[in-house]
Amino acid sequence: QKPAASKGGVSVPFPMKLHDLLEHIQSDEPELASIVSWQPHGRCFLVHKPKDFADHVLPRFFQQKKYASFQRQLNLYGFSRITRQGPDRGSYYHEYFLRGKKFLCRGINRLKVKGT
Repeated sequence: QKPAASKGGVSVPFPMKLHDLLEHIQSDEPELASIVSWQPHGRCFLVHKPKDFADHVLPRFFQQKKYASFQRQLNLYGFSRITRQGPDRGSYYHEYFLRGKKFLCRGINRLKVKGT
């Protein structure tokens, strides 16, 4: 049986990499949870310190240092930023992005970009 073909030449799709990052921080490097973490209910995540995230976390997991590029990926994969008042304000949410349910990430597809 052939392995599943990846889209666009990316070995691990962005949502799966992001899920791995959040799970890794939760289980193996809790000291990074002050920079980025799941919200307590596990239905969204929050970047608490964007500058520290860009300087210390992004290069390790995504081979980039630009927070704006990370945000663009979130937008291209259909993540929404929670803007209403409350404890989840500023968090990113996707209906198929849930703590402990990495298999759901397969249902998150990248939007087509015009002109590419």
